[in-house]
Amino acid sequence: MELELSPAAGPAVPSTPAKPRRRPFPVKRVLAALVALAVLAGAAFGIYTLFFQEEELEMLTETLTTGSLVTTITGTGVTLPGDSQTVTVASTAEVTAVYVEAGDTVEAGDLLYEQDDSELDELIGGYEDEITELQQSLEDYQENLSDLQESLANLTVTAPFSGTVTQVNVEEGDNVQAGTALAVLVDDSAMKLTEYYSYAYEDEIHVGSAAQVSISSLMLNLEGTVTDIQKVSRYTAEGTKCFAVTITVANPGALTEGMSCASYVLSSSGTPIYSAISGTLEYNDSQTLTAETGGELTAATPVAYGAVTRGDTLFVVDGSDYEDQLTSVQNQITQAEKRIADYEELIAEAEEDRADYAVTAEISGQVIQVGVTAGEAPRQSGGTAVMIYNLDTMEISVNIDELDIENVTVGTEVAITRSGSSSEADQSFTGTVTEVSYEATNSNGVAYFPVTIEIPSEGALSAGVNVSYTIQVGDTSEGLLAPISALKQSADGETCLYIQADSAPENAVEAEDVPEGFYAVPVEIGESNSQYVRILSGAEEGDVVFTRYQQAAPSGGDSTSESGQEEESGFPGGGQMPDFSGGGGGFSGGGGGFPGGGGGGFSGGPMG
Repeated sequence: MELELSPAAGPAVPSTPAKPRRRPFPVKRVLAALVALAVLAGAAFGIYTLFFQEEELEMLTETLTTGSLVTTITGTGVTLPGDSQTVTVASTAEVTAVYVEAGDTVEAGDLLYEQDDSELDELIGGYEDEITELQQSLEDYQENLSDLQESLANLTVTAPFSGTVTQVNVEEGDNVQAGTALAVLVDDSAMKLTEYYSYAYEDEIHVGSAAQVSISSLMLNLEGTVTDIQKVSRYTAEGTKCFAVTITVANPGALTEGMSCASYVLSSSGTPIYSAISGTLEYNDSQTLTAETGGELTAATPVAYGAVTRGDTLFVVDGSDYEDQLTSVQNQITQAEKRIADYEELIAEAEEDRADYAVTAEISGQVIQVGVTAGEAPRQSGGTAVMIYNLDTMEISVNIDELDIENVTVGTEVAITRSGSSSEADQSFTGTVTEVSYEATNSNGVAYFPVTIEIPSEGALSAGVNVSYTIQVGDTSEGLLAPISALKQSADGETCLYIQADSAPENAVEAEDVPEGFYAVPVEIGESNSQYVRILSGAEEGDVVFTRYQQAAPSGGDSTSESGQEEESGFPGGGQMPDFSGGGGGFSGGGGGFPGGGGGGFSGGPMG
């Protein structure tokens, strides 16, 4: 009910101050503050979500299957001939004939081309002339060497027989010439007497007949023996023809050369036969010792009338000059022989080079290139004249990764494919590894090992063709396989698989972090490769096994990353710094710092 009041008349009442007028409520400021708070709250929520909220992980599994542990290595290579011959021009002499051209097929031994080899004849002739001169010099050197060796051998003078030195002509320190008389040596242990007997007694006197020698000056009669008979013709004053008879007697010590003697020889009947012409005593042997070489006497040991024994050293001539000359001549001989050998080797090399002037194919194959022309002289030696490839067998050189090289050995079979054009079918070949190098090359931190593969192509491949290769290595036998990433360990350290099952198998064991619906089951493992391992027991084909977790794809995204993988951005889950740019109201409307959609920072659109 509304009461309507009206003022009453009466005394005036004092007026009270009027209340101030209330200002309008500042709605826009409050909204701005709320927006600011919302921004701060959204940023805080985004940061919390970005850094502290747990990422959602996705579980990965695989099904056990039966297969082999074969590893396949593939790649490409460029073909090269397994055998080739490149003939280089040996000379700038004129090419007299060329027998092949590019594309021809040749057999080993076929003549390829010829060059004028007359320059070799001139070269060899010069070498032979040098050898002739050296051989003449060598003969002279060898003659000098022989003389010097003889001189060195004659530097020492020895006693040729035992006896007495009757005369010494030199002394130590004297310089003598070749032929100088040094001393006289006699053998006076026995004396000889040569007398002449009439031929009337020719048959009565023989070597060995007894004789008597009378030396009147010493009043000695000595027994002797006929030691020599010479049928000479000497006549006496009366005209008697005589022959010479030599009688030897032992020297009692007093006999000397030149003593007069008389003698007779006893006939076979014992009758004395006297000489017709008498003689005088002579030494049994006598020799004048002479110097065979000239030089200073460094030793002179004999003394007059001293006794010596056969072989005693009597004189020595200084031979230092001869030794120096001998060394020099020997060096000259060595040098001459070496030079002759060098020229002979040059001749042999020149004769070998003659084969380079009539060049033949060393291998059978196809002529790839011909670089000489008949009637022309090459500008320089060393250039390519003919190139031949044997296309029956080709090779490729490839690089095998360090993780695979242990499976590749000499003899490993390789599948080779040459891709055909749109109108041609692919060509397939079977190659073989012929060489494996164990010296690696490094590229971008990965080691590669060079391997040579031989391809028996029977001419179906040319050089420089790009082909692909496939090498399958490893155990080809079939068996139950599990991924390496599925292998786990039980609490007791046993190797096991986390197998999916409705209930725990009888042989299940305890293990950590086993996903729900999976059970740790011990398994026996065998051989493996880089991805799979053979399961010998404990699991069956078709079993589903847990392998690992990976991060679930973020909303609105289409990429995932494995759990635990190192991220590149620095934010958990691989996220980026929130984007506060654009978007109607000052905030991104969906991919920005706030979750959800909307054109502004809040759902429902912008506020004014």
